[in-house]
Amino acid sequence: MQIMSRTADYAIQGFIYQFILTLHKLLLSGDDDEIVVEGIIEDIDVVSPSGTLAIQCKYHESKQKFTLSNIYKPVLQMMKHYNNNSSANIEYILHAHFPNETVGSKKSLCEEELKSILESRASDLQSLISELSGFSDFSGFASRFTIEFGASLSDTEKAVIVCLAKEGFTTEDAVEIFYPNSIHSIAELSIQHEVLRRKITKRSFLIKLKDLKKTAISRWTKELQDYEKFLRKRRSQIGTVLNLNSRNRAVILDTNFIKDFDLKGTSLVADFIQKYNSKIKLHQCPVISLISDELGVNEIWKSLNSKKLIVERGMVGAEFDIIRFLRDPLKIL
Repeated sequence: MQIMSRTADYAIQGFIYQFILTLHKLLLSGDDDEIVVEGIIEDIDVVSPSGTLAIQCKYHESKQKFTLSNIYKPVLQMMKHYNNNSSANIEYILHAHFPNETVGSKKSLCEEELKSILESRASDLQSLISELSGFSDFSGFASRFTIEFGASLSDTEKAVIVCLAKEGFTTEDAVEIFYPNSIHSIAELSIQHEVLRRKITKRSFLIKLKDLKKTAISRWTKELQDYEKFLRKRRSQIGTVLNLNSRNRAVILDTNFIKDFDLKGTSLVADFIQKYNSKIKLHQCPVISLISDELGVNEIWKSLNSKKLIVERGMVGAEFDIIRFLRDPLKIL
């Protein structure tokens, strides 16, 4: 049994909250606005004709009440960017959730509070503080900086569903198909290295979203609150295909992305064979491709052999022979 640490759990919540908030900001944006996922400046950059909003997200579900010390690091990071770009038309927003703070309320920081942040003795902040040595434009930064207290993860999800419904999706489809697909798409954008590939507009995003008819199941949609509902929907979408008897089946397993594959991989393959290659007169042998090194492939091969499952790798001597690989297996009736 895997037991996730609370720290890891909160970190994942933080990422999910950022993706949901990015989607929410995107759906509320104007036609001429451009959203940068994992922005050049902050977690989310909203670029419009009137200027840029640089938004950083912090999710503090475990901390009931807001205290200034909770936000020292993001304020210092924003202050550093302002110090290097004070002439740019940029507004800095720290979007933070604290359970006891009123959703939608805002807070500014005064010069004394900003100075107290720079006087922090916390070891993990000293690098940032040293880069701001001599900083004095507290009033200028304060006029550009706002803390906005956001809704919980659950309530932000509900707000996103409402926004999707306003774009013409039925509520059922929004919940079961388009919402998880949106989060998956945002997560995929966030890992792109090139900035241009992380830029989107609401119009272009919705056009691509409407073309997706199957529910995405990924490491991120798995963390969403309605994951079991998404999973049931995905099963129903692929059920008619998987339930066909006589069918060519191919499975690709990337061992780098399957946790404990060396322990569970053999059982995964064996269970698949038992379910989809048990009716000798109807089933055709599936092709299973492993993304692994030679040692990993050989270990799985030996493990499958111990379960009396015959593997055909198509090797003749040291060469691969496609005819041998695709030959019909001996069937014992």
